[in-house]
Amino acid sequence: MNSTVVIVTGAAGGLGSAIAARVADDFDVVLVTDIQEKALQAVVERIGASSRARVISHVCDVSDPDQVTALFERANQVGAVTGLVNAAGIGGFCGIEELLPQQWDRVFEINTKGTFLMSQAFVRVATAPASIVNISSIGARSGNDVLAHYGASKAAVIELSHSFARGYGRKGIRSNAIMPGFIYTDMWRNSVPFMREHNPALADVTDEQIFAGIVDQNVPMGRPQEPEDIAEATAFFLSERAKNITGQTLAVDGGTVLT
Repeated sequence: MNSTVVIVTGAAGGLGSAIAARVADDFDVVLVTDIQEKALQAVVERIGASSRARVISHVCDVSDPDQVTALFERANQVGAVTGLVNAAGIGGFCGIEELLPQQWDRVFEINTKGTFLMSQAFVRVATAPASIVNISSIGARSGNDVLAHYGASKAAVIELSHSFARGYGRKGIRSNAIMPGFIYTDMWRNSVPFMREHNPALADVTDEQIFAGIVDQNVPMGRPQEPEDIAEATAFFLSERAKNITGQTLAVDGGTVLT
């Protein structure tokens, strides 16, 4: 019997690595991918030391069709590909009037085109029953004027999830999306300088205090989300427990977006 394989993109990041660690409990092989080779290898070593699953890495830019093809060739060599988590993503705050076309294009290249290319390659080779989980964002529903490029790219990810759900449900492939809420990740930390530049009152406020204030103002449950919260929801969507769920979007955000 073939080993079951799940692919996790963006696995060198805090969210992607937490997802990879969680789904390693449920699959025989976890293929982690990112463009950060050294960080990716550290993830392999950390998860491999505490998991029954075989954890392997493959460096890949998900916006490059040739690299995506090579990634799936590797995946097919190690087992039956039954799970895909599209967690690779980039972003950052920028006002609409200052937003450059190349910034817009790069965010869509990774967040949207990358999700499409990976999902397209997946449905060509997946062994049913199979599942795609796309990591979107509450930014897809927030209408934030400093996240126009990021929010639009993540809204497109949700619609891609719908398209694959409708197109491949009869072939035993499910497709769902998750909208994470506020998580203290590198992407968020990299946005703090923008906030300080546009709000002088934050000049002497620590990064952690700024984050805590935003959470307090926006999250009904009063706490930020942890990568493990998203990882648990991802594991559910990948599993047979969700065998009759497809084309859905789940907000894991403490109530920030009330659907």
